[in-house]
Amino acid sequence: MRSRLALGLVCVMAFGLAMEAQTVYGIKGGCDLPRLYYSNPHLRDLPHVFLVGPSGGAFVEFPVWEQLALAPELNYQFRGGATSYPYLNDTVSYSLVANHVNLRIPVCYYLTRDEVFKPYVVAGLEGGYALNGLITLRQPGLPIPSKQVPINRSNYSRLQFNALAGAGIRLDLNMPRVILVIKLDAAVNWGFTDTFSKDEKQEISHPTNVYAYNHQGVRLSRGLEAHLGLGLIFKGGLKDACGNFQNNYKRKKVSYVW
Repeated sequence: MRSRLALGLVCVMAFGLAMEAQTVYGIKGGCDLPRLYYSNPHLRDLPHVFLVGPSGGAFVEFPVWEQLALAPELNYQFRGGATSYPYLNDTVSYSLVANHVNLRIPVCYYLTRDEVFKPYVVAGLEGGYALNGLITLRQPGLPIPSKQVPINRSNYSRLQFNALAGAGIRLDLNMPRVILVIKLDAAVNWGFTDTFSKDEKQEISHPTNVYAYNHQGVRLSRGLEAHLGLGLIFKGGLKDACGNFQNNYKRKKVSYVW
């Protein structure tokens, strides 16, 4: 019984050390192309367009089973959308721009076991909160034809939950002390929480501009995204890498003592 328990502990420790040796620590950057989807047919049929904005963050990726890896991320991302339509021989234009901080937990499945070139598919969930942003409305014929409202005073729910799915390519470049990891991927982002404010739907608060306001149905965040990620795998694990850095720093510091 004791021998089996000892063997089990050895296996768990070996798996943990192997996982640490393959963990990727990285940063990423790219662009988001969001738009808004409305369930209300009158709003849905308007000519909605994609916006373009920057995004970036940090991630940690570690293997969980053979070609399967978990890659939690903390990102700064761009959300929103825009539309315009003719009105009284002029044009009404509306845009919503929101900057979110998102915690994302995607799962990556690598399609090959190649040590250098690794195509993969990715899917996951994310939750986010809008830090700031603006809703801009231009409507001819009103006393104030153009108006901007911060999202914290508008018909926008700042807490949202989304899902994503996509594909990418990973390159592992072997270097003396580390492995440089390059990841390039594209994904579809699919919101499943209503971005209209609950207070306004329950008529607890009222919109600033009632002429162009319509909160019937739901408004969902949708969009595309593309990112480039750069990461490092420390040979021997992060603890050894930090220890080597500390030892090198001490040696350099001592060398300046006369």
